[in-house]
Amino acid sequence: MKKEDLSGHPRTRGARSAFNEESNWSGDYPISFGSIPSFDGTPIFYCVEGKGKPLVFCYGVACSSLHWTYQIDYFRKNYQCIWFDFRGHRRSPIPEKLDTLTIDATVKDLKCILDFLDVKNATILGHSMGVSVAMEFAHRYPEMVELMVMANGTARKPLETLFGGNFLQPAFGLLSKLQKEKPEWVEAGWKIQEKTKWIGKTLGNLGFNSHLVAPEDIMTYGRQMAELSPIVLTHFMDDYQHFDSTPWLHEIKQKTLIISGESDLVTPPVTQDLIHQLMPNSELARIQHGSHCCTLDMPDYVNLLIERFLTQNKY
Repeated sequence: MKKEDLSGHPRTRGARSAFNEESNWSGDYPISFGSIPSFDGTPIFYCVEGKGKPLVFCYGVACSSLHWTYQIDYFRKNYQCIWFDFRGHRRSPIPEKLDTLTIDATVKDLKCILDFLDVKNATILGHSMGVSVAMEFAHRYPEMVELMVMANGTARKPLETLFGGNFLQPAFGLLSKLQKEKPEWVEAGWKIQEKTKWIGKTLGNLGFNSHLVAPEDIMTYGRQMAELSPIVLTHFMDDYQHFDSTPWLHEIKQKTLIISGESDLVTPPVTQDLIHQLMPNSELARIQHGSHCCTLDMPDYVNLLIERFLTQNKY
């Protein structure tokens, strides 16, 4: 399967999007996009769709705008939807200094984008590792965050609960060590999986509810996963597995909607329960049959949950 054409509309389309036809893709909603140099000079790609109060969408490691695409389709009618590509993902290149493939750098990238767009205050939406980015951003810049939506995230050390246990921690440790000591071995192995896309397929089967999600969306995710450099994945995961917001999460006072998939194997429901317990102004929405990608499994329902939350808080 050939690589996705990145020359046209920058957002990855959902298979069941109402805007799937080329002529209707942009619709009547204004769109602008480009790249800005971040704090270290790395070009970071951003996109703005629609107008109104700003909603900022943060996806997870090894993901893309696909994971929020149905929400952006829906909310750009009445809001200014802002999303960006993490460094090393899609249209944002791998930085010269690989040790900046971190949550810390991603938060700084987001701050640079919002400053460039002159956005003083916004609602931040995060999915998976994007939840950690949103948490860290709100902790550092509380004056810039009005509300928060956290979907399928964790407050701390994701490898401790991944698939219900910490048995994968040694495997990631070995992969990270190999990447540093024998990068040619990892590259060779990745080329094999790029052809077979077995990692994307495996994570797709574990990360989605296959009875609900559009099969084409799983295929798209598998292709994008195969196209991601293993360098980016290993460095981000090295950092992500040490993330821990539990000492200060109670300090975040913004009203927050926590979306939890009942059948999430990647970040099990207990991880969202912990976030809810620690955040004083949070509410928890548990989605029956929801996987790690509730936003793609049941996009209409997720849209209604978010819309209700925004309306209730007069945003």
